[in-house]
Amino acid sequence: MSSSPREEMILGDWTFHVINIKDKEMYEQFIIETKYPTHLWSSSFDYVWAASNPKSTLVLWKIVDGLLVTFKLTKKKALQLPFLPFGSGDAEKVSNVLLQCLQFCQKWNQQRKGRKTVVRVVTDRQLDFLRSSRLFHQYFRYVPLTGDDRHISVQKLIDLSGAEFNNVRYCKNKFLKDHPNALVRRANRADFQALLNLKQEWNNTFGKKYTKISDELVYEKIIKHHEELNHIILVVELHQQIIGMISGGVLPHGEAWGSLLKQRQDYYGLSEFLYVQFADEIHKVDPYVKTINLGIDSGPKGGLRRFKDKFRPVYNASRYRLSLKSKF
Repeated sequence: MSSSPREEMILGDWTFHVINIKDKEMYEQFIIETKYPTHLWSSSFDYVWAASNPKSTLVLWKIVDGLLVTFKLTKKKALQLPFLPFGSGDAEKVSNVLLQCLQFCQKWNQQRKGRKTVVRVVTDRQLDFLRSSRLFHQYFRYVPLTGDDRHISVQKLIDLSGAEFNNVRYCKNKFLKDHPNALVRRANRADFQALLNLKQEWNNTFGKKYTKISDELVYEKIIKHHEELNHIILVVELHQQIIGMISGGVLPHGEAWGSLLKQRQDYYGLSEFLYVQFADEIHKVDPYVKTINLGIDSGPKGGLRRFKDKFRPVYNASRYRLSLKSKF
């Protein structure tokens, strides 16, 4: 295994590119051309790029038969695909590229104590697309994963109409009543240290409750480079101090995603208020966006699932893991 100053990496007889923030435009173009639904939360470029770390998991990419394939090289040197390839191609073409890439990964991983060779996550609608391929049925198997990607309605969250939104409406109004001077605005570069301090305070309070959320590197990279990424960060300011933040943006396929949510303790209703403000901001940016993907919950009984249920998801995307059938 070797790497070059041109941000390339050679693994076996394949050459890969190390992901770079400047790759975002390329990713967006390939996503626009993709035939299957590209709504998986963890395939959003900002997250994929921010999660790449030479000390843990390095994100690589390669063009294979005209499709953009993303790879993850883990700390233990296992090579996996985090999601499906992007680009113009029917199910048979996508399956063929998947087969080539997983066979390469399998050969690589077998030399490293048999690390697992998988496509880490595909959604139910992506799986439906793949099932139309003869090649897919011949070579691949899949197993369900715990937790769904939760998609909420932008317009419903703005309107907050009806009994189903009683709780969110009450929490939002309570926050505004208790803190009428709260200011909502876009973050800027001068907020960087204040946002780092907010994250540290969150770690010491809410972070102890949501122990499965580990986003130190992602958080810092996104807030530091949010302008280059065209990543929306809203902050709530009270008495010239940032007490909460929420981030995300509009994706190439026309849906929005919610990325980061952090707040200080002891501000009842702030989380609900942030989500409503974020939906309103997304609507201002692009009135045609209908849904926001809030990402994975923590399973059927988790506190994160209960919290996201407040916002009445209109679509819960089941998730699956792909691998090659044992004979291949």
